[in-house]
Amino acid sequence: MRDRLLSLALGAALLLGSGAQAPAADFYGADPQPEMNADALVPACEDPRVLAEVEDQFEYGAVDMLQTGVVIEEFGQLVEKAYFPMTEDRPIERRYCQGDALISDGHRRTVYYVVSHPLGFASVTWKAEGCVLGLDKWYIYGANCQSLRRF
Repeated sequence: MRDRLLSLALGAALLLGSGAQAPAADFYGADPQPEMNADALVPACEDPRVLAEVEDQFEYGAVDMLQTGVVIEEFGQLVEKAYFPMTEDRPIERRYCQGDALISDGHRRTVYYVVSHPLGFASVTWKAEGCVLGLDKWYIYGANCQSLRRF
């Protein structure tokens, strides 16, 4: 937890020190996106807010499901596996991502996560869900995180 707070503080300091202007907030929850998906409603795979949500979800579930206090210490090798924009036939925009996570037990494991819009708070924002390979013993996301690693 301390490391995450330190990382967030460092990120904020770098952002403020860079002199870059922050984009204005969007009332409907749209977040600024990378150039390749400039009109996307879901943030990029490496967005710190997405990673924080995946980390929080894992740490919340680890207590009850794994009966342990393991936490994700860091993410690495983050890649976008697929992106599906919202269309008339597809009412939910999704971005499928993959990376690895260093777990506090010393193991580096593959993590799969999906960022979806509008499945967040009150269906006006995005939501991220993740699965750490080998640590989903109740198969919440299917065998080997199958529902989140579709690509």
